[in-house]
Amino acid sequence: MAAATTLFVLLVSCVILTIYGLPVDVLIPPPQVETNGDGAAPKGLNPQLIAGGFEGDMMFPDGADPARGVAIIGKRQWPNGVIPYDMSAITNVQDQQKITNAMNTLMYAVGTPIADSQSRTACVFFRPRQPSDKDYISIRYGSGCSANVGYTQGFQSKVTLQQNGCFYTGTIQHELMHVLGFFHEQSRPDRDNYLQINLQNVRPDMTHNFEKYAWGSSVYNQGTPYDYKSVMHYETTAFSMNGKPTMVPRQAGATIGRAEMLSALDIAEVRHFYGCKA
Repeated sequence: MAAATTLFVLLVSCVILTIYGLPVDVLIPPPQVETNGDGAAPKGLNPQLIAGGFEGDMMFPDGADPARGVAIIGKRQWPNGVIPYDMSAITNVQDQQKITNAMNTLMYAVGTPIADSQSRTACVFFRPRQPSDKDYISIRYGSGCSANVGYTQGFQSKVTLQQNGCFYTGTIQHELMHVLGFFHEQSRPDRDNYLQINLQNVRPDMTHNFEKYAWGSSVYNQGTPYDYKSVMHYETTAFSMNGKPTMVPRQAGATIGRAEMLSALDIAEVRHFYGCKA
C-alpha cells in the first residue's frame, strides 16, 4: 500500500509539473493485463475504413496537406511528449477503462526500462486534461474509428470511437499512434517492394488511399525496415469492392492488419520520433 501511495504521489507531482511544460521523468507502471479477450478487432467490415477521413481514419485541420507514410514531416510532436485528453463524452465505464488500458499499454511499451524496477520512464505521456491545457485531444463516440494526426497548436484534436467495432486494444492503439503523428505503414515510399497492390479490386473512389509519398518531402525516413506486423498496417482487403485482396505481402507467410499491439518497430519509431532513450 505504501509503495502504491508513493507512486500515486509521484504521478500527481509529474502531472502538475507537465502542465507548465517542464520536462520531467514520469514513471509508468506495468499496464493492467486484459482479461476480457479484447485484442485486435474481429474480422469483418473495418470501422476505420468508414470514418470518412483520409485513408479511412486520418483527420487533418482544414487546409492542411495530408501526408502519408510513417511519421509526418514538420513539427507535429506533442510538446514534451505530453498528450492531455478529455474523454468525458465517453459515458460507458467499461469503454473508459479500455481506452485507459490501451493508453497505459502504449506508454509502457515505448517507455525506457529502469534497472531493478518494473516501472519505466515515460517517452510519451497521456494524461487527463487540466483546466490550463489549451491543446488536448477530445475522445468521443461517433461513426467509425478516426483520429487527427499529430499535434497542431490551437487546433482541437479529436479521436472518434464507434461503440460497436472500435473498442479493441489494437484499434485504440492504432488511433493513438495517429495522435502521436504516425500514418499507415502501407503508404511508405518503399511499399511496393513489400506489397503487391491489386488496384483492380479497389473501389474506384478509394484508389487514392494507395498512393505513396517521398522520403524527406512528406514523411520522415527513420531508418527502420518495412513492418508487416505494425499496428498501423491495414488488412489485406482494405477498401476492396469485391472482397478480394487489395494488398498481398510479397513475403511468404506474412500477415498484415491483425496486430493487437505495437510491434517492436512501432516502438522504436515512436522513441526515435520523440527523441527518447531506447
